[in-house]
Amino acid sequence: MKKIVFATIPMQEIKEGIVYKSEENKVIEYEKPVLFTVDSLLAKTLEKGDEVKVVRIVTEGKFSDDNLKLQKDELDKINSEIGADISYVEVREAYRETNQVLHSRFRQLVNSLETGCEIYTDMTFGPKTLTPVLFYVLGFAEKFFDADIKNIVYGKVAFDKNKHPVPDTAEIFDVTSLYYLNSMASVMKAPDGASALAMLNTLFEL
Repeated sequence: MKKIVFATIPMQEIKEGIVYKSEENKVIEYEKPVLFTVDSLLAKTLEKGDEVKVVRIVTEGKFSDDNLKLQKDELDKINSEIGADISYVEVREAYRETNQVLHSRFRQLVNSLETGCEIYTDMTFGPKTLTPVLFYVLGFAEKFFDADIKNIVYGKVAFDKNKHPVPDTAEIFDVTSLYYLNSMASVMKAPDGASALAMLNTLFEL
């Protein structure tokens, strides 16, 4: 099965790798330092022979091209011990969150979809508007391309005054449940808000 990876690329300079810990999902916790959160996820989910398309989402800035090269070099090194077949494409936009830019980004992303694919998503970097755009893309993929939405991750780390990572602050969060919560809410039927809240509370108590 084809795997599609949506990978956000940072605008700022990336200086040193870190180990991302996960409290809730040890399956995606990679024991080695990485520069990019998505590479931590892929190190734990790719398998030999996988056909993988990495869609790198780039907001243009001073370090964007350098970061693209760093990300590819890092993932290719990780993959040298796995043996997946990886291809790379870019979705590029200027740092202007106008409707024109948002619509262009959405259209480029949905045009990267393939029927029956598995989708992995990293939401760590990029402008704030990118998160809802990615959720819309995933919903489109599941509804019209019979896609299987796998891990959606977000990485965080604290930095000191010299912009170096603070030890033991890096975490990778699996937020896939938020996507499925939104999907569930969109198909719920209830006569009014109070009834809908009661249904939702019952589901959370299961």
